[in-house]
Amino acid sequence: MIRALVIAGLVLSGCKKKPPETTEEVYSGGFVDIEIDEDEEELFGSELMIATAECGDLVRMEPAAMMGKLKDGEIRCLDQSLRDAERQTVKDKLSRVLLADAHAKGDMHRWEGIVRRHLEEIDRSDPDLCYKFSRYLAGKDSEYADEAMKWADVALENRTRWTGDLHVKRVYALYKLKALSAQKKWQALEEEYIVEPSDEKLDDKKETRNLTKTLAREWLEYARSSGKDPTAALQLCVSAAGTDQFCEEN
Repeated sequence: MIRALVIAGLVLSGCKKKPPETTEEVYSGGFVDIEIDEDEEELFGSELMIATAECGDLVRMEPAAMMGKLKDGEIRCLDQSLRDAERQTVKDKLSRVLLADAHAKGDMHRWEGIVRRHLEEIDRSDPDLCYKFSRYLAGKDSEYADEAMKWADVALENRTRWTGDLHVKRVYALYKLKALSAQKKWQALEEEYIVEPSDEKLDDKKETRNLTKTLAREWLEYARSSGKDPTAALQLCVSAAGTDQFCEEN
C-alpha cells in the first residue's frame, strides 16, 4: 500500500509543468518568427478559388497568360476579381497573371497600366518589377522622367534582395537611369525656355540642372566604388555642373 502511494506521488509530481523561472524567459521582447500554417494556406487557396470561380481554372490560365493567350473575357473577369478581392495576396496573384499576359502579348500600354496599379495599390516591394518599370518609363518622353526616377528610387530601397554581380549591375543601372532621366527633363525644359522664356521656366530648368548634377555625381561615385567605367558618368557630371571640380574624386 505504502509502495503504491509513493509511486502515485512520483507520477503526479512528474506530470506537473515546471513554471518559468523568470518572466523574461517567456516575454523576452524580441521579434517572433511566425510562419503561415496549413490552415492559413488553405484559407488563401480557398479565397483565391472563390475570387476566380467565375473566371475559370486559374491553374490553367497561368501558363496561358505566360504565353499571352488569355481571352478578352478572361482578362476582364480576372481584372474585376482583382478589384473585388479584399486580401492583398489574392490581388497580387491576379495582378501578376494579368501582367504576364499583357507582356507576352506585347501590349505595353496595358502592361504599363497594370504595373502602375500593382505598385501603387498592391505591392511595391519587388525590386525587379520596379527596375523593369523604371527602365520602361525612362525610354519614354521627358514627361515620364519624374516617375522613372521615383520607381528607380523604390527599387534601390529594396536592392538588398539582389546579390553578387546582379546587385552591382542593377544598382549601377538604376543610378545611371536616374541621372539620364533628369538630364532628359533638363534638356526638354531648356528647349521650352528657348521657345517661350519666362521666370518660372528659368527656375524649373535651373532646378532640374542641379538635380542632374547631383544624380550624375551619385552615379559617378557608385561607378568608381564598384569598379565600373566612370567615363560617361563623369561627362554628364561635368556637363551639368559646368566645372570639373564638383566631380573630382574625394
